[in-house]
Formats: sequence, C-alpha cells, structure tokens
Amino acid sequence: MRVPAGALSERRKAGLVQEATALVLEAAGLGEADVMRVWVLIHEQAEGTWGSGGKIVRFADLVEMAKKNA
Repeated sequence: MRVPAGALSERRKAGLVQEATALVLEAAGLGEADVMRVWVLIHEQAEGTWGSGGKIVRFADLVEMAKKNA
C-alpha cells in the first residue's frame, strides 16, 4: 500500500495492517493459524512524488478531494 508520508499515525498503520491481514485471510479461506503468511507493506511516498492529470498532487490536495467526496 502506498500512502503519503505522514498521512498515517502509528495507530492507523497498525489498524490498516490488521484489517488488510483479516481481509486476505478471509479471501484466501485461511484461518488465524495462517496469520504469519500474510505480509502488509506500507510505503510512504515523499511529498511531491504523486501525480495525476499531468500535475503533482500534494497531501493537502488529497485531503481536500476527500472532504469534497465525503
């Protein structure tokens, strides 16, 4: 998963890993005994390294887009 650098607190990262793991286990028909088979990698992208529509998209732009679509 790729997220903007600084977008997630440690608590939110932990929650993301927990939720993604549960979803993969369910989708694969695996149980809790298989939990160590699931690895979640969070890649934090530096500001200014995201682009869309031919332009650089900053974290603040993503926040504004999320507010408009909420």
